[in-house]
Amino acid sequence: MNSFVKRFATLLQREWLQHKIGWIVVTAAPLSVALLVLLVGQVQINLDDGDGVVEFSRVPALVLATAAIVGTGVLSFVLAWFSSLLQTPGLARRDQQQRSIEFWLSLPIGHLPSLAAPMLAHLLLFPLAALGIGMLAGHVVSLLLVARFVGVADWFTLPWGLLSLAWISTLLRAALGLVLATLWLSPIILLVMAASAWLGRWGLPALIAATVVLGNLLDKLYGNAVVWDLGRSLLSNAGHAFVAGRSPAGLRYTQGSDTLELLRAYPGWVAADAWHAVLALGNPLLLLALAVSAGCFALLVLRRRRGP
Repeated sequence: MNSFVKRFATLLQREWLQHKIGWIVVTAAPLSVALLVLLVGQVQINLDDGDGVVEFSRVPALVLATAAIVGTGVLSFVLAWFSSLLQTPGLARRDQQQRSIEFWLSLPIGHLPSLAAPMLAHLLLFPLAALGIGMLAGHVVSLLLVARFVGVADWFTLPWGLLSLAWISTLLRAALGLVLATLWLSPIILLVMAASAWLGRWGLPALIAATVVLGNLLDKLYGNAVVWDLGRSLLSNAGHAFVAGRSPAGLRYTQGSDTLELLRAYPGWVAADAWHAVLALGNPLLLLALAVSAGCFALLVLRRRRGP
């Protein structure tokens, strides 16, 4: 067991060594842009809260700081997650393309960890690391934002206990949401990976063409939109994995909102929303999604066993 953990950790380290430059660039992009705009650019931003236009200079320092910290983290997370999703089709045939498949097959690692490690690193670990680092970097953005529009002294008097609880709640909620969303999207992700592994560069176009043809045939000839309905349901459940319900009226910021009360109520809403997202796992569609995912993963293992 200990040797397996070490080998798996080595596979994860391989992903870091191979992709660290791109990961660092993606993670640092929101902070770099924010610093460039705040330090060099002319910032004129207005917020429309539905009752009129609110200038940034009239927004409380607490709201600016919260938006900067959470916003920078969420933006880093979104960029990291979508960049990882774009890279996953190539993960299944990377070793063949790099002509290193014989080397990896010669090692006592096994096909399952060899496939699971890059998927874990790209689909979960990297986006979550980007979220945490982005939120920490958001503290720098919040300092500059508050200093520019309100006053630097106000930043040091903020209720950092409540702020920390808010961004930690967001971090934990996003982590749970990412895991659940990955489960819901797993059949799509693994279908694309399997098609790419077996058909190479033609895998994704072939899969798209086959889906469009099958979906239109069932819809037009038999009046059955099952393909489109399944796709919409998977995407909808993936979205609800991050936000299962609408924010209650008490959590909507307006000019007259009590910011401290909003921050106090936020962790409770996050916990309730997370519970609703977990309850959604009882949908029978998830069993179908996991079955399809298991079949696609088996195809990936079979393709890897065949070598070049």
